[in-house]
This record gives sequence, structure tokens and C-alpha cells, in this order.
Amino acid sequence: MRIQTRQFATIVILLAAILLSPLTLSAQAVSNDWSRLNAVAAGSKLSVKLRNGKNIEGTLSNVSDTALTLMVQKTSTEIKRDDIASVHQVTGKSATKSTLIGLGVGAGAGAAIGLAADAGSDSDGFEKIDNVAAGAITVVGAVAGAVTGYFIGRGNKKKVLIYEAK
Repeated sequence: MRIQTRQFATIVILLAAILLSPLTLSAQAVSNDWSRLNAVAAGSKLSVKLRNGKNIEGTLSNVSDTALTLMVQKTSTEIKRDDIASVHQVTGKSATKSTLIGLGVGAGAGAAIGLAADAGSDSDGFEKIDNVAAGAITVVGAVAGAVTGYFIGRGNKKKVLIYEAK
């Protein structure tokens, strides 16, 4: 038993050291390079912060050396390079992770409720029906949790910095 405790403690310490390491695994790209905007596909959703503090969101139409053209509510808007403080590409994050978390939480909650209800009943020959009811509550909880997780995860958006004026 003592050997297993030492092994467990060693594994935990090693995992913590790896996960909390101050080393940067990926290098940051230079964000003040205007030519990076040329690599962005036309039609991509962008969020542009202007030097005066305003934000403009739209889809990319064109990039030139002096300006950026966005489609904002079916209107073409040209923004001069000198007026731009930063440009972020906006992408939707996958809802898979939050759906799976919701599925697990909902199944766990449903199982706990089903088992608590089953434990409180008398053994009067209806044990199979009680077990089926507990299983059904678990499935209902899992479905409700998955649907909730999906809708929460679907609303998340990820912003990636493409350009920042220095």
C-alpha cells in the first residue's frame, strides 16, 4: 500500500511539473505585420478596433497596402490602415467539449436522483421497475445536460489577433 502511495505522489508531482511549466510551447507570431492580413481568406469574419476606441465587425472583402475593406451589414466599409489599432479574426469554437461535459454532469445528476428515489422505496417485488426508472432518469438527465452544454458551447467565439499597430 505504501509503494502505491509513493507512485501516486510521484505521478501527481510529475504531471503538475509538466502542466505548470513556464516554458512556452508555441512561439508567438509577430502581430504588427500588415501582410498577415493577406493570408486571411475573403469572407472571414473580422473584428477591427479603431484608434478612437470604436469596434467594427464585418466580413473581409479586400486588403490593400493602405486600407482594409469590410462588408458591414451589406455595406462596403473601407478602413484606413492609419485608423486601425488591431484586427482580430473571429471564429466559432467547437461545442463538442461543452456538450460532453454537459452529458457527463447530466448523467451523473440523473443517476444520483434515480438512485436516491430507488433507495427510498420498499422491496415489494418491484425491483426491476425501480431499476428501469432509475436508468430512465439517468438517460433523461444525460440528454438534458448534453443539450444544455451544446447551447452554451455554441455561443462561444474565439478571437485571434492578426494585426496590431505599434
